[in-house]
Amino acid sequence: MSRSSTADGGGTRVGGSRGLSPSTLLLIGLTCAVCVANNYYSQPLLLDIARSLGISKSFAGLAPTMTQVGIAAGMFLILPLGDRIDNRMMTTTLLFFQAVALSVMASTEHPALFFLAGLVAGLCGIVTYLLPAYATRLVAPARRGTITGMLATGILTGIMLGRSLAGMAGFAWGWRAVYASAALATFIMATVMRRCMPPTPDLRPQPYGELMRPLVTLAQTSALLRRSTLLQALSFGSFNMLWVGLTLHLQEAPFHLDTRQIGGLSLVAVTAALSAPVLGRLADRRSMAPALRLAFLLNTAGWVALLLIPASYFGIVAGMVLVGIGSIGTDVTLRATLYGLTPEIRMRLNAFYSTGTFLGGSLFSLLTPILMAGLGWSGFVATALLLNLAGLALVHKEH
Repeated sequence: MSRSSTADGGGTRVGGSRGLSPSTLLLIGLTCAVCVANNYYSQPLLLDIARSLGISKSFAGLAPTMTQVGIAAGMFLILPLGDRIDNRMMTTTLLFFQAVALSVMASTEHPALFFLAGLVAGLCGIVTYLLPAYATRLVAPARRGTITGMLATGILTGIMLGRSLAGMAGFAWGWRAVYASAALATFIMATVMRRCMPPTPDLRPQPYGELMRPLVTLAQTSALLRRSTLLQALSFGSFNMLWVGLTLHLQEAPFHLDTRQIGGLSLVAVTAALSAPVLGRLADRRSMAPALRLAFLLNTAGWVALLLIPASYFGIVAGMVLVGIGSIGTDVTLRATLYGLTPEIRMRLNAFYSTGTFLGGSLFSLLTPILMAGLGWSGFVATALLLNLAGLALVHKEH
């Protein structure tokens, strides 16, 4: 007879049969949404932040870039510890320090301190990527794609709603109120997760060096891991280019939208998040290549719409939705595949993959204002389109 013990807080059984109660899954999804939204509030508020801190429009692109550099660093340096340290303790600690960083961002008058706090907020923002891998420890392998897709809904809803609410609240009460509210919400989630999150099963205490060694070896020997990381870096880079670019584009002719109007328009993109559970089930049932081709084709179609219909709301909305669904599709498909590659080092696989993802995102966020200033909207969109075509070509070449 196998030994099992019931974990507190979520109806999870550790050691024998495992499960994840609907209430615990909902809580994890909500925490993912709150935490990930913190990483994207700056995008619709870039010009307001730039004016308030006395920096140029081009330099304002450093705000989302620093946050994503922080996430990439956290992925590589901290996330692997999820295979060694109880994920509940990691989650609550990281959320607490993210709340502190957001409070600094809300109150500082100094650009350097604002960017540094953004870096720390991003470093602690890896909770969003710690929790899905944690959840897959608690479910049967056949459900990994489904659970990943469900949590991706929470993540994408957080990103989309976070941008929308930040734009509307920033217009009404100022961008500092957005960050102060985010700090309070994050602190509340830290308190709730400490009380309700089940302990982590199958942890293996190891020195940090030994913890990282299998990841280095796998990165050297696994073409699948390297290729998956590159594909998602391209897809996520495209996603970030879209939203940073639209924030700047929609405030210019012929739209002349303010942050409230941009936030309202961005609500349309929340519909993309609804595709995540469907894409997760597709990842469980189909091989990786067809799902990736579909995702990159949707991304490409979105950028084509933005290129051909640049002055129409139809083109803008089509781009938002199609690029959103395509980006979700690549991430859900690749994560579901990687989580089954070497289960005992799942967090470390996630660390390598996600570090590459956010390095791509941070690079293209930084380049977006520069590309738009030098090439204009059409040149910028054409560059993003080529980026997606490169990803599609890579999928075809390898499969």
